[in-house]
Amino acid sequence: MPVNYVAKYLSYVSTNQLICGAIVILGVYVLKAWTGGRRNTWERDWTGKMILIVAPPSPVILSLIHHLLHLPQPPQILFLPPFASPLPEDLLTIIHTLRLSAESNHLAQLHCEPLPRTPAAVADFTRKWGTGLKGTISESGRRVDAVVLGDGWEAAPAQSTDGIGKSWSTPQFQFHLLTSLLPFLLRAPAERSIRLVTLISPGWAAALPSLQNTPLKDTPVTISGLRGLTMLLVVRHFQLILDTLAKAAYRKEAETSVPVPDPNADMAGTMPGKGEKGKKGEEGLKSNVLGVSVIMPWTREEVIRGAVGADESTLGLLSYILFYPILIFLTPSPARAIHSILFALSAPIRYPGSQAKGEEDPKSAAVSGGDVVRNCQVVDLPPVMLEPGLARANYEALEREVEMRIKAEKGKSG
Repeated sequence: MPVNYVAKYLSYVSTNQLICGAIVILGVYVLKAWTGGRRNTWERDWTGKMILIVAPPSPVILSLIHHLLHLPQPPQILFLPPFASPLPEDLLTIIHTLRLSAESNHLAQLHCEPLPRTPAAVADFTRKWGTGLKGTISESGRRVDAVVLGDGWEAAPAQSTDGIGKSWSTPQFQFHLLTSLLPFLLRAPAERSIRLVTLISPGWAAALPSLQNTPLKDTPVTISGLRGLTMLLVVRHFQLILDTLAKAAYRKEAETSVPVPDPNADMAGTMPGKGEKGKKGEEGLKSNVLGVSVIMPWTREEVIRGAVGADESTLGLLSYILFYPILIFLTPSPARAIHSILFALSAPIRYPGSQAKGEEDPKSAAVSGGDVVRNCQVVDLPPVMLEPGLARANYEALEREVEMRIKAEKGKSG
């Protein structure tokens, strides 16, 4: 019996050694729990709602899909990996396995379609998304409740993005996809909370010197950090545009609405003007489309493996294998790494001047448009990133790059 063998060997161990062993095991357990990060405690009814997951099939993304499919009220998921048609057989096998694991819940639906990271693929996707048979699409278009942009936060070698015919960079693709989906998002009802979640590299702070025009070393961490820094600024300005459009729509509705007199006012009182209602309601108005950036943890497969160059050199691979047992305790598992994403998707909205009841820190209880989430709570950006005009300059620079690339693609096809 195994118990007898264990008891026999433990009989040769002293009490002090047993105590030391118990302390070590307890310490390892506490370390693993601490490195796993906080857990998301918010739940959201996703029944009948649609989530677009635009990301490669990494362990974290697959864990996110698995978790969403097994919720009590699961959403409909459209997974868009960066592959051309037809999809690889191994990916189809994984998708089929995920469907089988959730077949007991008939509300869980998972669809997978290829979406290559090219301007032509984005244009084709948005064209198909906006067209359909009569009766299958409402007046506001196909329903979208959340978009998860999971590209670019992994530590990987740099890809050339200069010139015509070179690779379509991650920020360019994500910017083009968001702006292409913007007409469908703006037609959604105002009471629908739409989340645009962008995953950011944990090494984004390594790219901060670039804001002072300091050259960076071409390492996987700084390259992915530069992509994350760009998207942090772009999402921040994109949220400002969304809020401005929401205020403009409210102002237009207030000006066209017929003012209603107050029955409790005296006869000498004046009827409120059309613009007076708009000015009062416009204060603090935010868009129902929330752009939230999520700083991901230092995961093993997506970040550490690329940071040590395990796929580029034999020495890097040996180092990764040698330190892998230690990395298991120092880095979160894919199932724990997704909790910040779940927080960004499910946490309630934080309105200006509001504070959640029973919560010491409101930033750990709700999210707002333009927030940055890390470890299941909203964090503040460094003061250097809050300079006026910095987010707008990055947004406009990326916009010009996308326009030039689209024109170049049209010229090649023409």
